[in-house]
Amino acid sequence: MSVDKTIDAHPGTDMGPVADAAAEPGTELDTPLDTALDTAVLPDGVAAAAARAASLAALAARADAHATAARAPRTRAAYAGDWAHFSRWCAAAGLPALPAAVDTVRLYLADLEATRTADGEAVFSPATMGRRLAAIAAAHHDAGHPSPTRDPAVGAVLTGIKRARAHSTHQMRPLLLDDLRTVLADMEFGTWPAGLIGVRDAAALLIGFTGALRRSELAALTIADVAFHPVDGLHVHIARSKTDQTGRGATVVLPYGARAGTCPPCAVLRWVGLLAAAPHGRPALMRAVLATPPWPELGHLFPHPGPTDDSAGDARASTPVDAGAAGTHGQAARSFRAPAPTLAGHTPLLRAIRRGGTLADTPMTGDALHAMVRRRAEAAGLPGPLGFHSLRAGFVTTARRNGADHRSVRRQTRHTSDAMIETYDRDHAPLVGNAVTRLGL
Repeated sequence: MSVDKTIDAHPGTDMGPVADAAAEPGTELDTPLDTALDTAVLPDGVAAAAARAASLAALAARADAHATAARAPRTRAAYAGDWAHFSRWCAAAGLPALPAAVDTVRLYLADLEATRTADGEAVFSPATMGRRLAAIAAAHHDAGHPSPTRDPAVGAVLTGIKRARAHSTHQMRPLLLDDLRTVLADMEFGTWPAGLIGVRDAAALLIGFTGALRRSELAALTIADVAFHPVDGLHVHIARSKTDQTGRGATVVLPYGARAGTCPPCAVLRWVGLLAAAPHGRPALMRAVLATPPWPELGHLFPHPGPTDDSAGDARASTPVDAGAAGTHGQAARSFRAPAPTLAGHTPLLRAIRRGGTLADTPMTGDALHAMVRRRAEAAGLPGPLGFHSLRAGFVTTARRNGADHRSVRRQTRHTSDAMIETYDRDHAPLVGNAVTRLGL
């Protein structure tokens, strides 16, 4: 709002738009009165501006949350620890961590390489150093700074460290089908509480082996992710994986095994039956566990489809679990309905078990699955090193030795190229596709 006025602006006064300037008659000027009146008649405008600011703040928070979700939780946790280590090192050295200079990162790598235990063993591996560099790069990217890790001088230091420490890659030995049977035969069934843990671990071992799953994938499975199929066996939905950060998802199938002790759907159904008994009280769960027969006496839990004529006697068409197992050839697969108990879909498939046989509501972690495989293998007297990845490596090795080609293996492992399959061949199945077998020795 404006008022027409004729004002003489005198030097040294605060009248007029500019000091020492005169306003001509008829000039429209805003006075304190005008400002007060304008503000008084626009309460809705102020409220709208506040609402817009709040909306933008909420959108900014959502954008930050989506940006955070761009990295997997385990990656975020690893990067946070690595960045904290680098920040502490910079503080002790009196150097800025963000943004960090190229020489700062080079010195940091040199210090990591020089760190030794009391026995003279290196504390940090080149792989750990590479992850530290990735964390530094991520922190700089998030803060809007160019990353010093991209400088060739930094890469040269890490390459030199790798050459100086050149050694054979530490890999888990594959857990082959015969090894898996040895582990399962050594486990307790039908006792309390060891039998409860045994049924769960048997399901975990057979899912991990037949599905060629990563530990994080298995740990994340819920009841809703598994579905019994009348012909295929068990369909397992992998919502997210190491190579599928956008969550497109994938489905792997766990076929019926000719032997009940190595039949993945049987193992899962047996474990789910115990989960269904748990809500009825501890006595009901104990009765269900104690009714489980020993591993050699396990039977199929539902009408079991046999192999089809097409797959009979064809090692390439059989699965690693079925390979070498006796089956009823010529019997066509028939439809049936698996009597799967009804459980809440969000229930973790593999739940943690506390001392005394108490089922926890939380799932087994990936680290717990790795420790379980190592513990079970050691108890069965198998040579190491063995861990959860041994199941995935065992699937690839067993399948390749049984004649499966690269494409069929990758359908289950979900590798994007043949390169990793070739690595398994070279390290664990060196005779597969090797001309040395045709020398006629």
